Amino acid sequence: MNESMSRVSGDSALLAARQKLAQARELRTGSDIMQLRAATDLLIEAAEAFDLAVLPIEFGALHLDLADTLSLRARLGDPDLLAEAIDSYQKAIVVFNRDEFPEAYARAFHGLGLANWAGGQLESARWCFETVLEALSPDVSPLDHARARANVAAVLAASPDARDRAQAVGAYHALLESVSPDEYPAEHAEFLLGLGQTQRVQMEGDRRAHLDAAVRAFLRAADLASAGNRDDLRSAALAETALTQVELTSLDPSRFERARRAFATALAEAPAESQPDRHAELRLGFGRLWAGRLPGGGEASRAAALEQFEAALALAPQVTSTSIVAPALIEAPRVIVESPAPTQPRVARALEISRHALSAWPRAQYPTEYARVNLTLGSALLASAAGDRAANVRQAIEAFEAGLDAINREAEPVAYASLQVALAEALAARTDGDRPDNRRRAAAAADRALEASDEDRALVARAHHLLGRLALERSAVEPRALAEGAAHLYRALEDRPRDSEPLAHAETQMLLGMVLASQAARGKPHVLPAAIEAYRASAAAYDIQSHPRESASVHFNLAVALMQPGAGAQDLHEAIRSFEIAAQVFDVAAFPQQHAMISGNLAQARTRLEALA
Repeated sequence: MNESMSRVSGDSALLAARQKLAQARELRTGSDIMQLRAATDLLIEAAEAFDLAVLPIEFGALHLDLADTLSLRARLGDPDLLAEAIDSYQKAIVVFNRDEFPEAYARAFHGLGLANWAGGQLESARWCFETVLEALSPDVSPLDHARARANVAAVLAASPDARDRAQAVGAYHALLESVSPDEYPAEHAEFLLGLGQTQRVQMEGDRRAHLDAAVRAFLRAADLASAGNRDDLRSAALAETALTQVELTSLDPSRFERARRAFATALAEAPAESQPDRHAELRLGFGRLWAGRLPGGGEASRAAALEQFEAALALAPQVTSTSIVAPALIEAPRVIVESPAPTQPRVARALEISRHALSAWPRAQYPTEYARVNLTLGSALLASAAGDRAANVRQAIEAFEAGLDAINREAEPVAYASLQVALAEALAARTDGDRPDNRRRAAAAADRALEASDEDRALVARAHHLLGRLALERSAVEPRALAEGAAHLYRALEDRPRDSEPLAHAETQMLLGMVLASQAARGKPHVLPAAIEAYRASAAAYDIQSHPRESASVHFNLAVALMQPGAGAQDLHEAIRSFEIAAQVFDVAAFPQQHAMISGNLAQARTRLEALA
């Protein structure tokens, strides 16, 4: 009786387990993360009823399903499940040998290869795919055999070794020759897509030629996918085309319009409602395309870049993994804070996004991204006009220091230098605490930036400009610092040409004029003409409509320098014009003290000119 009841109980448990297995297989047909989690729970519960010694085939089949489910979840944003997936694949491999169960054997090694690949174990992944290749006959299963060859080629393409990547290109070309585009248009399109992705990662030789070859492969894949009624594959190929155009445009700006059209086409083929992941990825790439036109593209490019990044962020609730849109949490604030004069609503948005990004890019997992988030957060705090200014500067310094504490100087020299320059500027802007110590720390940070990298020329110019400004401030107690400051400013101007960086050029020329004029006032009158030329260059570069106060200030300094003892009529005429420009900006109603000082100097200049006449 007890034995009979035990058998009935066991049969019931087995029946329930099989029902759970069937339910799990229905749930894991798509990529819905909630359904995949539910399928995982059902499979784990069912596993208790299948004993390897008693029901080996069902044991192996269940673990194969469980492994595929865990591996898919890992690829959708939960990498911690990879180890469990690999364990389940290995349990299935124990059951399914190559001779008796070739299909299950190939599936298990294929899945194990994908899991190892996702985990960065490229050699293990390649061995798994080659094992699958050996198990399949090109005569019996030609397409499965071709897909196995494609997997081997894809692993080679992901290799850090340039020879492996080059070998992958040859492998794809051989594969495409063996699969007829007329007989198998969809499959041929898949392999063209892989070839394009492989061409895109080729770094040796002519980079632009590799990218052009990738685009040709993607476009051909899109056409064949249409012929094979594979809208999903066509959408993927058009997306890859657009995303590749971003780098091509960075190498050749004349391709921008072509790239813009490619994104418009790709976005139309990947609606946000049905393909949120791909749509978000495209929005992110489109934002980067527009951001690549900065600063020359002006406000229109900046607004377009922000629009695309915001569109990507808006899809966060719909995408399968927030990691898809997380880069926009870094990119959008960067575009804002690098603006010459960001509006306060935009600065507030940059602060909001950057604070959210701190949780999306935790330091323990993503130290480099965490450092970059702190760079944009600190920069936004410095640009903010809201709240207490001194508190904002202190928080900015804390953000930059947190980023520096996380970044690897050797691996990321430019990012490290960017943080050091930003820290130097924040320390120089600090008004509380020990001012001389703040200046000393600022100069040390700028020096560290210059020692770390000279790759980003705009960054180098910022560091030299700041060091020039600090030298001018220090000259009150250390007159010899003026020569050092002038040297730094001349160096900054090398990377701040007027044509491409008019505002930065104007700022540095203004500061150089002040340094040289100070030298002239301290016993070196021969440098005064150079100070006047620097002021003139600054005045010519400033746009008085967009920067009236800065332009007026430099005109005032120019006029004062022109009124040197013994100045001739030409210099005095120029001084009068500059004083008049300054007086118009610093009018009597809004700036009574400044206006009075300018008016006094203007009257003196006119009197001296009349005396000469």
